[in-house]
Amino acid sequence: MKKILFACDMDNTLIHSSRLYKENDTNVEIYDGREISFMSLKAIELLDKLLESDKVDFLPVTTRSIAQFSRIQLPSKVNTALVCNGTILLKNGVPDEKWQETADAETEKYLPEMEQLCRKYEESGLFRTVKIVDGMFLFAARENRDGIEELAEKLVKETTLNLEVSGRKMYWFTPIANKGISLKRYCETFGYEKVIAAGDSSIDYPMLDFADTALVPDRETADKIKSADVKICGDENFAEFILEYVLSL
Repeated sequence: MKKILFACDMDNTLIHSSRLYKENDTNVEIYDGREISFMSLKAIELLDKLLESDKVDFLPVTTRSIAQFSRIQLPSKVNTALVCNGTILLKNGVPDEKWQETADAETEKYLPEMEQLCRKYEESGLFRTVKIVDGMFLFAARENRDGIEELAEKLVKETTLNLEVSGRKMYWFTPIANKGISLKRYCETFGYEKVIAAGDSSIDYPMLDFADTALVPDRETADKIKSADVKICGDENFAEFILEYVLSL
């Protein structure tokens, strides 16, 4: 019997920002001397149990860069992760060469466009930050989210890349920088036949749609998923909800 793969988004799914901090939460990420990401004590205990499981393998799948993912200090070591929206497979913190070769070959076709857009938006003053992340996709952030949807509607006409908006941030993804495509490739490579996925945003939808079971925070997200088996968290702590569900299998 094949193991179950649990593919899990990180931000606002397994971990949460200081904005959602509650008493007794544990810090799991420090940046520029500030505590910026947290988990509840219960979620940490549940994750420890999950990582000891011989039934389920845990795979973080995140849009974070290599450096950003490496900043997360989970109490138990996680050996494998898909970062940069699935384009980079980390094993013990090191990019897998074979996985990287495929991603590089696909991404190379779009690098001139990403570089051109990066220069253009750096000069435009539209964004506080504009950069190409680990050579895999273009990222930009504004001071706040005011008017960002309207701006995205304009900028999407200037690119062949897939433009996604999340809060005050924009992402220009190549076709291979897709959590669903990457998760499918991972399952085919390592022989998984059953997949559970958890996520909270539109960037996660392809991964959630690929999974046998999609774990989501609310009805609004559930309505975007085509998967036949969607579990909705509701008012519970989302990380605790998803970990308890996976451990109950």
